[in-house]
Amino acid sequence: MSRFSRARLNREADYFTAEAKRSDEAALDGDRAAVDMTNGPHARSVAAKCAQIARSNAADYRNIAAALRDGEIPDCLDLD
Repeated sequence: MSRFSRARLNREADYFTAEAKRSDEAALDGDRAAVDMTNGPHARSVAAKCAQIARSNAADYRNIAAALRDGEIPDCLDLD
């Protein structure tokens, strides 16, 4: 049992859900930049890698939010 209230955990989960959405948007921006031929090859390569990282972050944020909604605090978080 967590020492934090369900309301607090839900607020934290909402925060991570919002971060996941922002990361999804960043991934889309990276995808667009990766195929934009007005960018140089290095910029397109970097944009593609950034999109990949943003998608990975979004998945991590969703997993954290799900755990918080289940009443668990992932080891990667320090809510104090």
